[in-house]
Amino acid sequence: MDDKILVEKCLSGDQKACKELFDQYASPMLALCNRYFTNSNEAEDAVQDGFIKIFQNLHTFKSDGPLGAWIRRIMVNTCLSKIKSWYSVHMESNEEAFYDRSVEPDAISEISYQEIEILINKLPPGYRTVFNLSIVEGYSYTEIAELLNVTESTCRSQLFKAKNYLARQIIKLNPNLKYSL
Repeated sequence: MDDKILVEKCLSGDQKACKELFDQYASPMLALCNRYFTNSNEAEDAVQDGFIKIFQNLHTFKSDGPLGAWIRRIMVNTCLSKIKSWYSVHMESNEEAFYDRSVEPDAISEISYQEIEILINKLPPGYRTVFNLSIVEGYSYTEIAELLNVTESTCRSQLFKAKNYLARQIIKLNPNLKYSL
């Protein structure tokens, strides 16, 4: 069903249309939430809260863009709100010496998607949040700083540290990999 028609039916109280909207987007939104939370119950709570917000605000959807993008934005904001309230996200600001490590591109192709996902989930909450917003969601440093109420330099630092952490973990998985400092 066309997004505009689906939204209109949901707004008119059609329960089948509401179920269709949920069924269409629940799985990809759960995958999105799982990137922000290491605990599946927390991710499921975020999806539930996100869909409550979606249905409460469906009347504000403007059909000038894709419904999926609008839903995704609400879900990301829901995750960020939960992260802030549950964890008081601590952005690492210590100025330890971090060496920029880069792993050969072929090394990453030798790692499965599940292994990469596990490594990302092992990131500290601040690193993981900035990594997901920047690399996965495509937000700019300015947007991330505004969403998290931190400076752009903090965002850059968190992303740099997240990438280095991931590089170190990839090297641990396969110590024979070539890397540079």
